[in-house]
Amino acid sequence: MSDRESDDTRVVEQAAAEAAEQQAPSDADTGELEILRSELATLQVALEAAGDELVELKDRYLRARADLENYRRRALQDVERAREAGLDSAILPVLTVFDDLGRALAVADEGDPGKVLPGVRSVLTALERNLDTLGIQRLGEVGDPFDPDLHEALTAVPTDEEERKGTIAEVFQAGFKRGDRLVRPARVLVFQEQ
Repeated sequence: MSDRESDDTRVVEQAAAEAAEQQAPSDADTGELEILRSELATLQVALEAAGDELVELKDRYLRARADLENYRRRALQDVERAREAGLDSAILPVLTVFDDLGRALAVADEGDPGKVLPGVRSVLTALERNLDTLGIQRLGEVGDPFDPDLHEALTAVPTDEEERKGTIAEVFQAGFKRGDRLVRPARVLVFQEQ
């Protein structure tokens, strides 16, 4: 073999050795590859767990939202039932007055209108008692001092009497309040100086 062939053979062998080195990973490269594979597997497990947790949290969110909607619906129904019960309790005294007035008219139809007046007064007294049990107080009596927060002055009536000035002369429509809240102002005539 000539020198040239021998040099060519050495070059080929050297190139083959270098190629083999590049293809076969070293022990350090193998360790790094195993670490990356291990980290990839750990991340895949964590991703799967996060996906499962997301599904569970989404389910819990949807259930909580449905529970809230059901609660709102029930609360509205409870408010409506309470309002209806309040109306029923407020109307019961009025129904009693209705019955009493029906009986008073029956007595008037019998031919003795003089017996009606005491019955109507009795009905009014019973109604005031029923309103009182509901906490509703009547406002505006003749002689009471005029209070613009509780009374509506329809007109003024002149007077020369000093003690009557600023008092109620006549009540056209009684007023009512419940606790501190005015339900309806009394509509009145008020005495004033000439």
